[in-house]
Amino acid sequence: MSTFQKYLWTFFKVWFLIGLILVGFSLLPPWLEWANAVFLFASGLYASCYLWNVLPKGRFIIPLIFFGSIAIESFGTHTGLLFGEYTYEADFGPMVLGVPITMGPAWLSVIGASHAFSQLFSFRYQTIVLVPLFSVWLDLAIDPVAANIKNYWIWNEGGFYYNIPSQNFFGWYVTAFFFSLFIARYEKEATTYELERNNQYLFMMLHLLFGFTAFIAGLYGVLLVGISSMICYIITVVYSMRKLNLFKVKNY
Repeated sequence: MSTFQKYLWTFFKVWFLIGLILVGFSLLPPWLEWANAVFLFASGLYASCYLWNVLPKGRFIIPLIFFGSIAIESFGTHTGLLFGEYTYEADFGPMVLGVPITMGPAWLSVIGASHAFSQLFSFRYQTIVLVPLFSVWLDLAIDPVAANIKNYWIWNEGGFYYNIPSQNFFGWYVTAFFFSLFIARYEKEATTYELERNNQYLFMMLHLLFGFTAFIAGLYGVLLVGISSMICYIITVVYSMRKLNLFKVKNY
């Protein structure tokens, strides 16, 4: 990793630990709400570093995700056709096209971390298959906290999962699938292992942050969603290590 990427990752880890305590235990004072935007931009920037590495001929996809997600969210907000009917609260950050600009780096975090996590598996079309599913997996932790606890957005209709409409998760899948089509066309194997590994950690850290916050607020099922990502990571890593050892034995 470059020096900038190392410092950025260190900064994000420190910011994450502070946020885990302040946000998780609802200790964040109103005058410090801007810290949420810093968290999203830091995570989005680090995920962008990873995407920059794996998309040497497709780096236009990074601004596509940033601005495209805002455009898609704007369409969804004004029509209710994609995610369901909802409205953003005014205190979620500066608005662009009726959507907080922080949604751009948020989607970069989700797509970058989901893509890195998908690299734990190896099969044909894994990006197209797994990145949308992993993005929805993240939203299963994000949405209950953002909507039910922090009130960053308000749903005008309910659903079976913490009163979130099922259409929302369909919208997340479609949006992530759209970006995945571009990524799959241009992606290359990561040349910096630390970037890929740390973005896999980012995937689990996002789950931990929102899962822990939900748990403290009494939404216990969301924590299980977050823990499942860590269990999945451990299983895949252990399996890979055992497979590697078996390979070495056969060639001894």
